[in-house]
Amino acid sequence: MKSAFPNFLVVFALLSLFACGGNPADTTDNTNPITDVGANSDTTSSIPVPVEVQKPTCEKIGTMLEGNEFWAQDVNKLVRIVATEETKDPNLGDSHRVLQVYDGMNCQLMNEKILPVDVSADFAYTIADITYNNDSKIIAIQSFKKIYCYDILNDKLFRSVEPKFINERFAEDAQSGQIKRLEVWEDYLIGYAQDLGSFVFSVKDGQPTVVKPFAEFEILEGEHYSSMFLLKSKDNTYQAIVPTYDVNTAEFKVNPMLPEPLYISNTINPRYRNNRYQLLKEVVSDGEKNMIAVDMKTSRRVELPAAISKRKNTEILGWLKANTK
Repeated sequence: MKSAFPNFLVVFALLSLFACGGNPADTTDNTNPITDVGANSDTTSSIPVPVEVQKPTCEKIGTMLEGNEFWAQDVNKLVRIVATEETKDPNLGDSHRVLQVYDGMNCQLMNEKILPVDVSADFAYTIADITYNNDSKIIAIQSFKKIYCYDILNDKLFRSVEPKFINERFAEDAQSGQIKRLEVWEDYLIGYAQDLGSFVFSVKDGQPTVVKPFAEFEILEGEHYSSMFLLKSKDNTYQAIVPTYDVNTAEFKVNPMLPEPLYISNTINPRYRNNRYQLLKEVVSDGEKNMIAVDMKTSRRVELPAAISKRKNTEILGWLKANTK
């Protein structure tokens, strides 16, 4: 009687090969071996590696205040504000108001414009704190009270603008009206002028245009104003902001009131523009409206209980007065 043990070994070996994905009949050489690109390999990968564009170090023409330049990496152009012999004042010295634009590839001076004196020759033009809009390619430049926008893609300088307000403002001293902060925020310029309050310009079409406040609350008579702006987005929704500036710390906040732009009614009775509490009407569906409350004194949104938000405006305002300090 023959033993079945050797046959069993053969069957076991075949099953082991198939279980591991092997193919005992496959003896074809691999003509496309995987390239070893490990740490110990000298072989270079065939995958192209993008070359990082370096910020150009163009030689300065004139003198420049520290940080008064901006590199638009996506178009590889360098923007500077400098003082030259041409702008030097005989009594005050350097006047930093020459706009220069360089080609980042070869440091060629592509554009140069001398900006006018604003209040005094020794007051420098500076590039805005938060500077650049990647979509519109707009750079914001500020002086004492003037604002310029430069379209870096088309190399175009738009005419200057100055902050505007609803209510009349009164200057407290020679520094009143000085732009203390300016930011590019999406398609808008948002800033603060000393003693006068916050302001907004739209730069959707390049040339800055005034965005009037939706509401403006006088916190301290003739001294301190809180302004709300409705900023329109591309899909006809709105974001509400109430910017603030701390004169002691120089901290500026845009303060969006909504988690995202919403369909908000942008009309208001002029009589209610100076109210501390502002009610925004969000159109939800089929004419139904959701009320959003903003406290202009604290520059914050007030969360309304569901039952309160469905009541009449006068009742909502009464609840706000009774439940906020």
